[in-house]
Amino acid sequence: MPSAAASPPHGLRDALRATLGPLARRPYRVVLLAVLIAAMSAIDLYLTLLYLTHSGMSEGNPIARAMIAYQSPVVLAAWKALTVFLCLGILYLVRHKRSAEIGAWVGAIVLACLMAQWSRYIAFKVEVAPEFHLVAGEIDPAFVRLGRVVP
Repeated sequence: MPSAAASPPHGLRDALRATLGPLARRPYRVVLLAVLIAAMSAIDLYLTLLYLTHSGMSEGNPIARAMIAYQSPVVLAAWKALTVFLCLGILYLVRHKRSAEIGAWVGAIVLACLMAQWSRYIAFKVEVAPEFHLVAGEIDPAFVRLGRVVP
């Protein structure tokens, strides 16, 4: 009969699984993070379209600037949806692997940082003069607008 010292330490693992419930399983965590990524991506798209169509904004992503150059909210939204759902689909297909969880955590952290950036940007836009967008294009080459600017 094997001794207790020779058996693997499943007690702690079992206790964690009992405590964390479904969060103890990697596929569940990956899907949960993917839902979080989708939600933050939707918020990013909403805020991007809101600022692009009302006052313009500085866009740091050169690929997004290229999509904005088409001057179509539909093109921008389709591009964003396609890229996000492609990435989330890949994460879902490999959700059992450690690399999927790492990728999901990285994606969620990057988008959480983007949400913090949006918070700072919104606070900045509230503090500066409403006419800032009239000269911003001359100051910042990454400044873009979509359609008619509403003061």
